[in-house]
Amino acid sequence: MKVWLNGRVMPLEEAHISPFDRGFLFGDGVYELVRFFEGVGMAMQAHLHRLERSLKLVRIEGFSAADAAHAMHAAMEAEGLRDGAVYLQVTRGAPPARSHIPPAGVAPTVFAYATPMGPLDSLRAPVPIAVSIQPDERWHRCEIKSISLMGSVLPMLAAGEHGGEEAILVRDGLLSEGGSSNVLVVKDGVLATPPVDDDPSILHGTVRAVALQAARGAGLRVEERRVHEREVRAADELVVASSRRILASVTRLDGRPFAGGAPGPVAQRLLDAIREDMRAAIAAAAVGA
Repeated sequence: MKVWLNGRVMPLEEAHISPFDRGFLFGDGVYELVRFFEGVGMAMQAHLHRLERSLKLVRIEGFSAADAAHAMHAAMEAEGLRDGAVYLQVTRGAPPARSHIPPAGVAPTVFAYATPMGPLDSLRAPVPIAVSIQPDERWHRCEIKSISLMGSVLPMLAAGEHGGEEAILVRDGLLSEGGSSNVLVVKDGVLATPPVDDDPSILHGTVRAVALQAARGAGLRVEERRVHEREVRAADELVVASSRRILASVTRLDGRPFAGGAPGPVAQRLLDAIREDMRAAIAAAAVGA
């Protein structure tokens, strides 16, 4: 396996990061994960915009999100991939000693690697997924895509005790998002999902935005509003959107079958629309190449 580290592609065994790196010691960094189809990053500009926003909010300097696309493509090319996913992480860097207040002028550490994933044509049906509803006890800055993910790991471990692969997080009786995803609730053919800038905020999910645009283009009614936990439990369908899975449909909730135990028609219609939009993006990229 080859990885991209601080501007260079190298074998994984040659990639060395200091134990004083603030990502290791403090979880002081941000990240993105981008799915690629036929060499085209899905919602790439949205990912870059979100990375730039995260870097600004946490005050990490010395790396521009504009350079992230090059690193991601280099990671894909290093593995000889056209269809895959790239994880890219930027930490505040490795000062010579541990201190809560970082010294000025430390160069950030930038790391990326690619893994193979299925082609666009493999997205024929929503992925069935088991979930569990868990309390959202995370910090209130979830719009920052931070590598400090203990607040997501713990509820996902709890979800695993119910056979869940993902946690649906609820705070004060309201749906926030999944542990590693955004959640859309379907009732009577209408898609509802929490607004990203509510208080507390949720992650500005790139696939969430892709899904909402595709839904509207397919003639589905979409509502961005507060969603109560009772609506989640009473939904006709629950749809989970993330860069890795793209679109998953909840078939088990808290260890019991949900929505007939199979992906629903709205989720299928939504995935079909997302796939067609991505085909158009690939075609446009080919014309522009």
